[in-house]
Amino acid sequence: MIARICKSELSGTVKICPSKSFAQRAWAISALPGININVIGTGNSDDAKASKKIAEKLKDINRTDNVFDCRESALCARMFPPIIALHTDSFILDGHGTLQKRNIRRDLEFYEQNFGWKIYNNELPFIISNAKINSGKFQIDGSHTSQIVSGLMLALSALKDDSQISVWNPTSTGYIIMTAGIADEAGAKISAMRNEFLMDIKIYGNAPFQKKTLAVEGDWSNAAFLIAAGLINGDIEIAGLNPDSMQPDRMILTLLFLFGANYDWKKGKLIIHKSDIKGFEFDAQNYPDLIPPLCAMALNADSVSKIKGANRLIGKESNRLEAIVTELEKLGANITYADNCLTIQPCKNIRSTTVDSHNDHRIAMMLAVLGLSSESMTINGCECVNKSYPNFFEDIKQLGARLEIDE
Repeated sequence: MIARICKSELSGTVKICPSKSFAQRAWAISALPGININVIGTGNSDDAKASKKIAEKLKDINRTDNVFDCRESALCARMFPPIIALHTDSFILDGHGTLQKRNIRRDLEFYEQNFGWKIYNNELPFIISNAKINSGKFQIDGSHTSQIVSGLMLALSALKDDSQISVWNPTSTGYIIMTAGIADEAGAKISAMRNEFLMDIKIYGNAPFQKKTLAVEGDWSNAAFLIAAGLINGDIEIAGLNPDSMQPDRMILTLLFLFGANYDWKKGKLIIHKSDIKGFEFDAQNYPDLIPPLCAMALNADSVSKIKGANRLIGKESNRLEAIVTELEKLGANITYADNCLTIQPCKNIRSTTVDSHNDHRIAMMLAVLGLSSESMTINGCECVNKSYPNFFEDIKQLGARLEIDE
Protein backbone atom coordinates (compact mmCIF):
# COMPACT_ATOMS: atom_id res chain seq x y z
CA MET A 1 0.00 0.00 0.00
CA ILE A 2 1.29 3.45 -0.97
CA ALA A 3 0.31 6.67 0.79
CA ARG A 4 0.71 10.06 -0.88
CA ILE A 5 0.47 12.86 1.63
CA CYS A 6 1.05 16.62 1.54
CA LYS A 7 0.92 19.76 3.66
CA SER A 8 -2.22 19.82 5.78
CA GLU A 9 -3.85 21.64 8.66
CA LEU A 10 -5.61 19.38 11.12
CA SER A 11 -8.73 19.85 13.21
CA GLY A 12 -11.52 17.77 14.67
CA THR A 13 -11.94 14.74 16.91
CA VAL A 14 -10.80 11.16 16.53
CA LYS A 15 -11.09 8.12 18.81
CA ILE A 16 -7.80 6.35 19.38
CA CYS A 17 -7.51 2.66 18.54
CA PRO A 18 -7.48 0.02 21.31
CA SER A 19 -4.08 -0.77 22.83
CA LYS A 20 -2.67 -3.89 21.21
CA SER A 21 -0.29 -4.34 24.18
CA PHE A 22 -3.20 -4.29 26.62
CA ALA A 23 -5.31 -6.54 24.39
CA GLN A 24 -2.58 -9.14 23.99
CA ARG A 25 -2.04 -9.35 27.74
CA ALA A 26 -5.78 -9.61 28.36
CA TRP A 27 -6.05 -12.47 25.86
CA ALA A 28 -3.08 -14.21 27.50
CA ILE A 29 -4.78 -14.01 30.92
CA SER A 30 -8.00 -15.38 29.44
CA ALA A 31 -6.02 -18.39 28.16
CA LEU A 32 -4.86 -19.53 31.60
CA PRO A 33 -6.34 -22.91 32.61
CA GLY A 34 -9.68 -22.75 34.37
CA ILE A 35 -10.15 -19.04 33.69
CA ASN A 36 -13.41 -17.68 32.30
CA ILE A 37 -12.74 -14.08 31.37
CA ASN A 38 -14.36 -12.18 28.50
CA VAL A 39 -12.07 -9.73 26.68
CA ILE A 40 -13.85 -6.80 25.02
CA GLY A 41 -12.86 -3.81 22.92
CA THR A 42 -9.72 -5.43 21.49
CA GLY A 43 -9.89 -3.81 18.07
CA ASN A 44 -8.71 -5.36 14.81
CA SER A 45 -4.93 -4.95 14.85
CA ASP A 46 -3.02 -7.93 13.49
CA ASP A 47 -1.20 -8.49 16.79
CA ALA A 48 -4.41 -8.49 18.83
CA LYS A 49 -6.02 -10.92 16.38
CA ALA A 50 -3.03 -13.26 16.63
CA SER A 51 -3.32 -13.27 20.43
CA LYS A 52 -7.05 -13.87 20.31
CA LYS A 53 -6.63 -16.84 17.98
CA ILE A 54 -4.04 -18.46 20.27
CA ALA A 55 -6.16 -17.84 23.38
CA GLU A 56 -9.28 -19.31 21.78
CA LYS A 57 -7.33 -22.34 20.60
CA LEU A 58 -6.07 -22.96 24.14
CA LYS A 59 -9.61 -22.89 25.52
CA ASP A 60 -10.48 -25.83 23.30
CA ILE A 61 -7.08 -27.39 22.71
CA ASN A 62 -6.78 -30.28 20.27
CA ARG A 63 -3.57 -32.27 20.48
CA THR A 64 -3.82 -33.14 16.79
CA ASP A 65 -3.56 -29.41 15.96
CA ASN A 66 -0.70 -28.14 18.10
CA VAL A 67 0.60 -25.31 15.88
CA PHE A 68 0.35 -21.84 17.44
CA ASP A 69 0.81 -19.06 14.89
CA CYS A 70 2.08 -15.75 16.28
CA ARG A 71 1.90 -14.05 12.86
CA GLU A 72 4.37 -11.15 13.19
CA SER A 73 3.97 -10.55 16.93
CA ALA A 74 7.13 -10.87 19.01
CA LEU A 75 5.04 -10.40 22.17
CA CYS A 76 2.96 -13.45 21.22
CA ALA A 77 6.09 -15.51 20.56
CA ARG A 78 7.68 -14.58 23.88
CA MET A 79 4.62 -14.38 26.16
CA PHE A 80 2.46 -17.34 25.14
CA PRO A 81 4.88 -20.33 25.29
CA PRO A 82 4.73 -20.79 29.11
CA ILE A 83 0.94 -20.38 28.98
CA ILE A 84 0.70 -22.96 26.20
CA ALA A 85 2.87 -25.26 28.36
CA LEU A 86 0.17 -25.18 31.04
CA HIS A 87 -2.12 -26.92 28.52
CA THR A 88 0.20 -29.26 26.61
CA ASP A 89 3.80 -30.45 26.84
CA SER A 90 4.31 -30.61 23.08
CA PHE A 91 3.59 -27.88 20.53
CA ILE A 92 4.89 -25.94 17.54
CA LEU A 93 5.45 -22.19 17.71
CA ASP A 94 5.28 -20.48 14.34
CA GLY A 95 5.35 -16.97 12.92
CA HIS A 96 5.71 -15.04 9.70
CA GLY A 97 7.16 -11.95 8.05
CA THR A 98 9.32 -9.73 10.23
CA LEU A 99 9.03 -12.12 13.18
CA GLN A 100 11.15 -14.66 11.33
CA LYS A 101 14.04 -12.18 11.37
CA ARG A 102 13.94 -11.67 15.14
CA ASN A 103 15.97 -13.72 17.59
CA ILE A 104 13.14 -15.41 19.47
CA ARG A 105 15.25 -18.54 19.91
CA ARG A 106 17.57 -16.68 22.28
CA ASP A 107 14.67 -15.71 24.52
CA LEU A 108 13.22 -19.21 24.71
CA GLU A 109 16.54 -20.60 25.95
CA PHE A 110 15.36 -19.57 29.44
CA TYR A 111 12.85 -22.43 29.33
CA GLU A 112 15.47 -24.94 28.24
CA GLN A 113 17.77 -23.92 31.09
CA ASN A 114 15.17 -23.67 33.86
CA PHE A 115 12.49 -26.24 32.95
CA GLY A 116 14.24 -28.69 30.64
CA TRP A 117 12.25 -27.87 27.51
CA LYS A 118 13.46 -29.40 24.27
CA ILE A 119 13.40 -26.82 21.47
CA TYR A 120 14.24 -27.89 17.95
CA ASN A 121 15.27 -25.51 15.14
CA ASN A 122 17.15 -22.24 15.45
CA GLU A 123 14.43 -20.22 13.78
CA LEU A 124 10.66 -20.36 13.42
CA PRO A 125 8.85 -22.69 13.45
CA PHE A 126 10.10 -24.12 16.77
CA ILE A 127 9.17 -27.69 17.64
CA ILE A 128 8.88 -27.83 21.44
CA SER A 129 8.58 -30.90 23.65
CA ASN A 130 8.88 -31.66 27.38
CA ALA A 131 7.29 -28.27 27.98
CA LYS A 132 6.35 -27.85 31.62
CA ILE A 133 6.17 -25.03 34.14
CA ASN A 134 6.86 -25.32 37.86
CA SER A 135 6.72 -22.84 40.71
CA GLY A 136 10.03 -21.69 42.13
CA LYS A 137 12.65 -18.94 42.22
CA PHE A 138 14.10 -17.79 38.92
CA GLN A 139 16.68 -15.33 37.61
CA ILE A 140 16.51 -13.80 34.16
CA ASP A 141 18.50 -11.20 32.23
CA GLY A 142 16.05 -8.49 31.24
CA SER A 143 18.43 -6.36 29.17
CA HIS A 144 17.01 -7.58 25.86
CA THR A 145 13.26 -7.74 26.45
CA SER A 146 10.63 -7.63 29.18
CA GLN A 147 8.17 -9.75 27.22
CA ILE A 148 9.56 -13.10 28.36
CA VAL A 149 9.05 -11.95 31.96
CA SER A 150 5.42 -11.01 31.30
CA GLY A 151 4.58 -14.48 29.99
CA LEU A 152 6.37 -16.23 32.84
CA MET A 153 4.57 -14.13 35.46
CA LEU A 154 1.16 -14.99 34.05
CA ALA A 155 1.90 -18.70 33.79
CA LEU A 156 3.28 -18.88 37.35
CA SER A 157 0.21 -17.06 38.72
CA ALA A 158 -1.93 -20.01 37.58
CA LEU A 159 0.07 -22.53 39.63
CA LYS A 160 -0.67 -23.59 43.19
CA ASP A 161 2.51 -22.37 44.91
CA ASP A 162 4.19 -18.97 45.11
CA SER A 163 7.09 -18.01 42.86
CA GLN A 164 9.71 -15.28 42.59
CA ILE A 165 11.47 -13.82 39.56
CA SER A 166 14.63 -11.72 39.86
CA VAL A 167 15.16 -9.69 36.69
CA TRP A 168 18.71 -8.43 36.24
CA ASN A 169 19.37 -5.34 34.09
CA PRO A 170 15.64 -4.79 33.55
CA THR A 171 14.39 -2.76 30.59
CA SER A 172 10.88 -1.63 29.67
CA THR A 173 9.91 -2.29 33.27
CA GLY A 174 6.69 -0.37 32.75
CA TYR A 175 5.45 -3.22 30.59
CA ILE A 176 6.17 -5.74 33.35
CA ILE A 177 4.23 -3.56 35.78
CA MET A 178 1.45 -3.21 33.21
CA THR A 179 1.21 -7.00 32.87
CA ALA A 180 1.07 -7.37 36.64
CA GLY A 181 -1.57 -4.65 36.88
CA ILE A 182 -3.87 -6.21 34.30
CA ALA A 183 -3.44 -9.62 35.96
CA ASP A 184 -4.21 -8.10 39.36
CA GLU A 185 -7.31 -6.48 37.89
CA ALA A 186 -8.44 -9.95 36.86
CA GLY A 187 -7.84 -11.39 40.33
CA ALA A 188 -4.17 -12.35 40.49
CA LYS A 189 -1.74 -11.08 43.10
CA ILE A 190 1.67 -9.98 41.79
CA SER A 191 4.03 -7.46 43.37
CA ALA A 192 7.17 -5.91 41.90
CA MET A 193 10.00 -3.84 43.38
CA ARG A 194 12.96 -2.52 41.44
CA ASN A 195 16.15 -0.53 41.61
CA GLU A 196 18.53 0.43 38.83
CA PHE A 197 19.92 -3.06 38.25
CA LEU A 198 17.36 -5.50 39.66
CA MET A 199 13.63 -6.05 39.68
CA ASP A 200 12.16 -8.54 42.18
CA ILE A 201 8.73 -9.93 41.31
CA LYS A 202 6.62 -11.96 43.73
CA ILE A 203 3.88 -14.09 42.19
CA TYR A 204 1.33 -15.51 44.61
CA GLY A 205 0.07 -18.89 43.45
CA ASN A 206 -3.44 -20.25 43.20
CA ALA A 207 -4.69 -16.87 41.98
CA PRO A 208 -8.46 -16.55 42.38
CA PHE A 209 -9.16 -15.05 38.94
CA GLN A 210 -12.68 -13.76 39.48
CA LYS A 211 -13.19 -10.82 37.15
CA LYS A 212 -15.51 -11.75 34.30
CA THR A 213 -14.61 -9.01 31.80
CA LEU A 214 -11.44 -7.19 30.81
CA ALA A 215 -12.04 -4.04 28.75
CA VAL A 216 -9.13 -2.89 26.58
CA GLU A 217 -8.01 0.73 26.88
CA GLY A 218 -7.10 3.18 24.14
CA ASP A 219 -3.50 3.00 22.89
CA TRP A 220 -1.10 5.59 24.28
CA SER A 221 1.77 4.39 22.07
CA ASN A 222 -0.18 5.15 18.91
CA ALA A 223 -1.79 8.25 20.38
CA ALA A 224 1.73 9.71 20.54
CA PHE A 225 1.70 10.01 16.73
CA LEU A 226 -1.61 11.88 16.79
CA ILE A 227 -0.25 14.11 19.56
CA ALA A 228 2.80 14.88 17.41
CA ALA A 229 0.56 15.61 14.42
CA GLY A 230 -1.57 17.99 16.47
CA LEU A 231 1.37 19.85 18.00
CA ILE A 232 2.86 20.39 14.55
CA ASN A 233 -0.17 20.78 12.29
CA GLY A 234 -3.26 21.91 14.14
CA ASP A 235 -5.70 21.61 17.02
CA ILE A 236 -7.20 18.13 17.48
CA GLU A 237 -9.12 16.17 20.09
CA ILE A 238 -8.26 12.57 20.95
CA ALA A 239 -10.96 10.49 22.63
CA GLY A 240 -10.64 7.09 24.28
CA LEU A 241 -7.49 7.61 26.36
CA ASN A 242 -7.24 6.76 30.05
CA PRO A 243 -5.17 9.49 31.78
CA ASP A 244 -4.46 7.07 34.64
CA SER A 245 -3.46 4.16 32.40
CA MET A 246 -0.73 1.69 33.37
CA GLN A 247 0.58 1.77 29.79
CA PRO A 248 4.21 2.96 29.93
CA ASP A 249 3.82 5.21 26.89
CA ARG A 250 1.40 7.38 28.82
CA MET A 251 4.75 9.04 29.54
CA ILE A 252 4.05 11.14 26.43
CA LEU A 253 1.56 13.05 28.56
CA THR A 254 4.33 13.99 31.01
CA LEU A 255 6.63 14.93 28.13
CA LEU A 256 4.18 17.54 26.89
CA PHE A 257 5.50 19.75 29.70
CA LEU A 258 9.03 19.20 28.38
CA PHE A 259 7.98 20.28 24.89
CA GLY A 260 6.25 23.42 26.15
CA ALA A 261 3.08 22.07 24.56
CA ASN A 262 -0.34 23.64 24.84
CA TYR A 263 -2.92 21.00 25.75
CA ASP A 264 -5.74 20.20 28.17
CA TRP A 265 -8.40 17.62 29.02
CA LYS A 266 -12.06 18.30 28.35
CA LYS A 267 -14.93 15.87 28.88
CA GLY A 268 -12.61 12.89 28.72
CA LYS A 269 -10.80 14.05 25.58
CA LEU A 270 -7.16 15.08 25.25
CA ILE A 271 -7.07 18.44 23.46
CA ILE A 272 -3.82 19.11 21.58
CA HIS A 273 -3.17 22.63 20.34
CA LYS A 274 -0.66 23.59 17.69
CA SER A 275 2.42 24.61 19.65
CA ASP A 276 5.96 25.90 19.34
CA ILE A 277 7.91 22.79 20.35
CA LYS A 278 10.98 23.33 22.47
CA GLY A 279 14.15 21.34 21.84
CA PHE A 280 14.36 18.57 24.42
CA GLU A 281 16.46 15.80 25.91
CA PHE A 282 14.87 12.52 26.99
CA ASP A 283 16.09 9.07 27.97
CA ALA A 284 13.80 6.66 26.11
CA GLN A 285 15.51 3.47 27.33
CA ASN A 286 12.23 2.28 28.86
CA TYR A 287 10.01 3.88 26.21
CA PRO A 288 11.43 2.76 22.85
CA ASP A 289 8.07 2.95 21.05
CA LEU A 290 7.94 6.69 21.74
CA ILE A 291 11.17 7.37 19.84
CA PRO A 292 9.61 7.57 16.33
CA PRO A 293 6.98 10.20 17.27
CA LEU A 294 9.60 12.02 19.34
CA CYS A 295 11.79 12.19 16.23
CA ALA A 296 8.92 13.83 14.33
CA MET A 297 8.60 16.40 17.11
CA ALA A 298 12.37 16.96 17.21
CA LEU A 299 12.44 17.92 13.53
CA ASN A 300 9.83 20.57 14.30
CA ALA A 301 11.44 21.87 17.52
CA ASP A 302 13.06 25.28 17.95
CA SER A 303 16.49 23.85 18.79
CA VAL A 304 18.50 20.64 18.85
CA SER A 305 16.99 17.60 20.60
CA LYS A 306 18.65 14.50 22.03
CA ILE A 307 16.98 11.12 22.53
CA LYS A 308 18.94 8.61 24.60
CA GLY A 309 18.42 4.85 24.75
CA ALA A 310 18.21 4.56 20.96
CA ASN A 311 19.89 1.14 20.98
CA ARG A 312 16.51 -0.30 22.03
CA LEU A 313 15.35 0.32 18.44
CA ILE A 314 17.64 -2.21 16.80
CA GLY A 315 15.70 -5.44 17.38
CA LYS A 316 12.21 -4.30 16.41
CA GLU A 317 10.10 -5.08 13.33
CA SER A 318 12.88 -3.42 11.38
CA ASN A 319 16.25 -2.20 12.54
CA ARG A 320 14.24 0.81 13.61
CA LEU A 321 17.34 2.86 14.45
CA GLU A 322 18.76 2.42 10.96
CA ALA A 323 15.35 3.02 9.39
CA ILE A 324 14.85 6.30 11.27
CA VAL A 325 18.27 7.67 10.32
CA THR A 326 17.94 6.56 6.68
CA GLU A 327 14.45 7.95 6.10
CA LEU A 328 14.89 11.20 8.00
CA GLU A 329 18.07 11.94 6.06
CA LYS A 330 16.02 11.55 2.86
CA LEU A 331 13.77 14.31 4.20
CA GLY A 332 16.72 16.64 4.72
CA ALA A 333 17.22 16.06 8.44
CA ASN A 334 20.56 16.45 10.18
CA ILE A 335 20.46 13.41 12.48
CA THR A 336 23.38 11.58 14.08
CA TYR A 337 23.72 8.55 16.33
CA ALA A 338 26.55 8.15 18.82
CA ASP A 339 26.93 6.81 22.37
CA ASN A 340 23.40 5.39 22.35
CA CYS A 341 21.93 8.83 21.62
CA LEU A 342 20.13 10.32 18.62
CA THR A 343 20.92 14.01 18.08
CA ILE A 344 18.42 15.76 15.83
CA GLN A 345 18.61 19.28 14.44
CA PRO A 346 15.39 21.13 13.57
CA CYS A 347 14.29 20.74 9.94
CA LYS A 348 11.37 22.97 9.11
CA ASN A 349 11.51 22.34 5.35
CA ILE A 350 10.66 18.69 4.80
CA ARG A 351 11.75 17.57 1.35
CA SER A 352 9.27 16.29 -1.19
CA THR A 353 10.44 12.75 -1.82
CA THR A 354 9.65 9.04 -1.66
CA VAL A 355 10.34 7.19 1.59
CA ASP A 356 9.90 3.64 2.83
CA SER A 357 8.24 2.18 5.92
CA HIS A 358 10.72 -0.72 6.18
CA ASN A 359 7.59 -2.81 6.85
CA ASP A 360 7.46 -1.20 10.30
CA HIS A 361 4.20 0.33 11.53
CA ARG A 362 5.87 2.97 13.71
CA ILE A 363 8.17 4.11 10.91
CA ALA A 364 5.18 4.44 8.57
CA MET A 365 3.26 6.56 11.11
CA MET A 366 6.30 8.75 11.88
CA LEU A 367 6.76 9.47 8.17
CA ALA A 368 3.05 10.23 7.73
CA VAL A 369 3.19 12.81 10.52
CA LEU A 370 6.18 14.46 8.82
CA GLY A 371 4.40 14.24 5.48
CA LEU A 372 1.79 16.63 6.84
CA SER A 373 4.50 19.32 6.65
CA SER A 374 5.81 18.45 3.18
CA GLU A 375 4.75 19.66 -0.25
CA SER A 376 4.52 16.04 -1.36
CA MET A 377 5.60 12.77 0.25
CA THR A 378 5.12 9.23 -1.00
CA ILE A 379 5.38 6.44 1.61
CA ASN A 380 5.81 2.88 0.37
CA GLY A 381 4.72 -0.17 2.39
CA CYS A 382 2.01 1.45 4.49
CA GLU A 383 -0.01 -1.73 4.98
CA CYS A 384 2.25 -2.43 7.98
CA VAL A 385 0.11 -0.09 10.12
CA ASN A 386 -2.33 -3.02 10.36
CA LYS A 387 -0.01 -4.46 12.99
CA SER A 388 -1.18 -1.98 15.63
CA TYR A 389 -3.36 0.80 14.14
CA PRO A 390 -5.26 -0.35 11.02
CA ASN A 391 -7.32 2.86 10.81
CA PHE A 392 -4.39 5.25 11.18
CA PHE A 393 -4.60 6.77 7.71
CA GLU A 394 -8.40 6.95 7.82
CA ASP A 395 -8.18 8.75 11.17
CA ILE A 396 -5.66 11.40 10.09
CA LYS A 397 -7.68 11.91 6.91
CA GLN A 398 -10.74 12.48 9.09
CA LEU A 399 -8.72 15.16 10.90
CA GLY A 400 -7.98 16.92 7.60
CA ALA A 401 -4.88 15.24 6.22
CA ARG A 402 -4.61 15.61 2.45
CA LEU A 403 -3.69 12.10 1.38
CA GLU A 404 -4.40 9.41 -1.16
CA ILE A 405 -4.00 5.67 -0.70
CA ASP A 406 -3.12 3.22 -3.45
CA GLU A 407 -3.75 -0.38 -2.43
